[in-house]
Amino acid sequence: MTTPRTRESFWRRLLAGTLPLLVWSVHFAFTYGLAAAQCTPAGMRPGGPDRVLLGAATLAAIGACAWLAWRARGVPRREDAGLLDWARLVLAVLALVAVTWTGVPLLLVTGCA
Repeated sequence: MTTPRTRESFWRRLLAGTLPLLVWSVHFAFTYGLAAAQCTPAGMRPGGPDRVLLGAATLAAIGACAWLAWRARGVPRREDAGLLDWARLVLAVLALVAVTWTGVPLLLVTGCA
């Protein structure tokens, strides 16, 4: 049994609209989870969390969000743009700001307290 074409299109468009928030949530969970795991007494690292790994994850998430925003850049010029199209653009920009804001502690934290 095959699924109707409209359902495939809907789920694809819904994923495209929510993908920026998924990128942000995975980045948030990974960076704060890794920092918390490395700052526990059993996993204490000299010098604090691995800033290179956290920085690489942050740069990868910023790149993914910037790419998603770049792909959605044509939405304001389209007359037939729907809610999911606008959500794709707005959430990509919002996720880019959120990932950047979540990565700010990497610059400030020097060790585990």
